[in-house]
Amino acid sequence: MGRPFRLLAVLGALAVGACTASPPACSLGEPATDAVYVVSRGWHVEIGLATDDLAGPLTVFRDIFPDARALMFGYGKKTFFTARVDTLSEYVLGPFPGSAVIQVTGLAVLPPYAYPTSDVMVLRLPPDGARALSSYIWNDLGKDRAGGPRLVAPGNFPGSVFYAARSSYSLTHTCNTWAADALHAAGLPISGAGVTFSGQTVTRVVMAGGCTPEAPPAERPTPLLCRP
Repeated sequence: MGRPFRLLAVLGALAVGACTASPPACSLGEPATDAVYVVSRGWHVEIGLATDDLAGPLTVFRDIFPDARALMFGYGKKTFFTARVDTLSEYVLGPFPGSAVIQVTGLAVLPPYAYPTSDVMVLRLPPDGARALSSYIWNDLGKDRAGGPRLVAPGNFPGSVFYAARSSYSLTHTCNTWAADALHAAGLPISGAGVTFSGQTVTRVVMAGGCTPEAPPAERPTPLLCRP
């Protein structure tokens, strides 16, 4: 787990455990189109799309990550997400309001092959859901003078990059709220209202039909992340 994913590890651990529902297992397969991946990384939830499912202006990331099979999108407070956090006071201040960033990570394969499958859930998107989800993400990305996503810093993983977000981070608009709102915008029966912790988002994903893929075959190695 990267350094920014330690935020709320103490403050939120009990809430995460108490609120999380266990998703049912499902056959791994490889959804051809219109599937969204939800990855729970401790206190932090990210969402992912196959690059073939990107729509509208968000397709610019096919050029930024030309070798990626899928992209993960994770939201967080800029000063905490992009910088090293070492002291207790910095952890305490981490959840307070501030500017936000969106970390985009390119994967060489679909998320179940890049992360422990126990951390991954899959949801089928409704008709036009991939376009609506792409639009939600694009609309929250800050733009540079050329109209492209505004780069902030290298990400915390190989093949990841931080981009500016237009919305702001707060205790009522965390990474987990953002992920739930994104799924709602995609037309799924999931609401970000009242969401703070990852367990709340995971429970709502499960209630909407999210399932955990079976473990990938042992002979298929976990690939490296793509570098932009």
